[in-house]
Amino acid sequence: MIRLLAQVRRPVFRQPHSGFSRVPFVQACTLSWDGLETTGLICNLSILGVYVHMEVELEVQREVTLRFRLPDEGPEIEAAAIVTWANDASPDNATGLPQGCGLRFLRVEPDALRRIAALVAQYLAAPREQVQPGVGQPFTAKVRIPFIAACRLTGRFGTRRGSVCNLSVVGVYVALEQIPAPGARGRIAFRLPRSESELETDFKVTWQNPDIPNRMLALPPGCGLHFENLGVREEKLLIELVNEYQHAIAE
Repeated sequence: MIRLLAQVRRPVFRQPHSGFSRVPFVQACTLSWDGLETTGLICNLSILGVYVHMEVELEVQREVTLRFRLPDEGPEIEAAAIVTWANDASPDNATGLPQGCGLRFLRVEPDALRRIAALVAQYLAAPREQVQPGVGQPFTAKVRIPFIAACRLTGRFGTRRGSVCNLSVVGVYVALEQIPAPGARGRIAFRLPRSESELETDFKVTWQNPDIPNRMLALPPGCGLHFENLGVREEKLLIELVNEYQHAIAE
């Protein structure tokens, strides 16, 4: 994993300026409004709100109920929130946000707000060597970068939709509800920045993560996938994306 500096200049932070620190936080969430409900993936959060990656488009000023968990021992957080900005475009570079929307909290229980503030403070105070997205994943000696995109998995287990959370040239971590068993094989498809077509390749499930570990940068429930039979073109695109990200954060 490459290191993320504890300062507001990473891909998950490129949002309208609010004056409050926004930190990486990738976890599943549920949004409900007018009797409807959908799932999403929080990409980052502050004490003011969150950015959520989702395929359903919500209009600005839409009020929703947001539910999610923090990597602590506290109960699920439920907050009233409002859509402050919508992003219907796919990222055009390695540090761009995925499709989704920014939510500002309207009503949050005091204890929940205290827990969010504690997580933000923990991230900002952590030494650089501890601030690594996805810490705890199997070591592959390959640079793994934060990258969030909708994906589709197909195999003997059926078809399942999820979200890529990070990637390297040898594999990805995918957040999804129904997790394939270790050793399961299939095919994954997702879109890279500036690509007109999806990247598709075979994979093998190498490990499962069914729960949210109690640590600052815990990954959402999902699994690690190792690419198999990766084409030369696909490998080149992944290498370029990883290099682009490393160059961007070094500036």
